[in-house]
Amino acid sequence: MSEKVFVYGTLMSGRCNHFYMEKKEVKFLGKGRANGFALYNVTPYYPGAVKEEGESVLGEVYEIPKDHMDCLDRLEENGFLYRREKAEVELESGERVEAWIYLWLRDCCSETKVPPDRQPWGECEDFEDDFEVIKNNKRKRDC
Repeated sequence: MSEKVFVYGTLMSGRCNHFYMEKKEVKFLGKGRANGFALYNVTPYYPGAVKEEGESVLGEVYEIPKDHMDCLDRLEENGFLYRREKAEVELESGERVEAWIYLWLRDCCSETKVPPDRQPWGECEDFEDDFEVIKNNKRKRDC
């Protein structure tokens, strides 16, 4: 049995946690877009996606063994930092698939939203300003 998962941060190709997706049982399905979600720099080390109408997140879709989801749940701290839920993702081919996405459970600072021209996450390394906002505003309600 297998599951589809949409990744948009450190699990993507070329990022620090991609080795989780390099197992022989894992199949790359393509680049994709999850509509109805926005991407934020939630820490200096990884992003978080939240539901937000009119926005979209760019990432990658993989088909993985169902038991591999437990490993990803532990990595993403499912239920603590992120919550896993199903979303419709549009692949570059135009095909639409249902895939798991990990959504950030904490507040986001509006100043750290990652616009479409800076996605996929990690393509643009100019995040220093976002990290300064996170550090300076971490106690504010909207950050």
